[in-house]
Amino acid sequence: MMDNERENTDNLFAHLNGQWDTEEPTKGHQDRFLDRLEGSKKKKKKGMLFRLAMPTAAAILILFGIWTMYKPETDTNVAVAKVSPKVQETQMYFAGIIEKELAKVEKEDSPETKMLVKDALLHMDALEKDYDKITKEMLAKGENKQLIHAMITNLQTRISFLEDVLVKIENIKKLKQNYHENNQT
Repeated sequence: MMDNERENTDNLFAHLNGQWDTEEPTKGHQDRFLDRLEGSKKKKKKGMLFRLAMPTAAAILILFGIWTMYKPETDTNVAVAKVSPKVQETQMYFAGIIEKELAKVEKEDSPETKMLVKDALLHMDALEKDYDKITKEMLAKGENKQLIHAMITNLQTRISFLEDVLVKIENIKKLKQNYHENNQT
């Protein structure tokens, strides 16, 4: 079997005999090649920095926007803390989770998910307004179990809603990936 393989290789090279380029490259060829290679590496480094800087800057802007919109130290929150420190502590806990989930949803904003993200943000605003109404009612009437339950339910609803949106976004991404895979074969 080894002899057969060797014979096939010999036949291949015999067939290509005389077709090999054996001339020396022109003077300075290697230097020009290395200069081009260096230039290519520099362009790649500049492009890489730009590609890393843009998403980082966008993420910082998104986080700043979330922080300004959903600051934990609003006047209502301070008043809630005075009425019920336990409610305020619970509110802060849920607010942290909501901020993280909301940031994930906003990060997934793409042409395919744009409407879903936009609708999710509108729905979140509506839930936030409902929560503010409940908070104002608690400040007016005082702490009671029904209002506390309504506040916690609102916070849990927001978290569940954002998790559902993230699942839908993942499904959209999978469908897009499957579509591209099927069309490429």
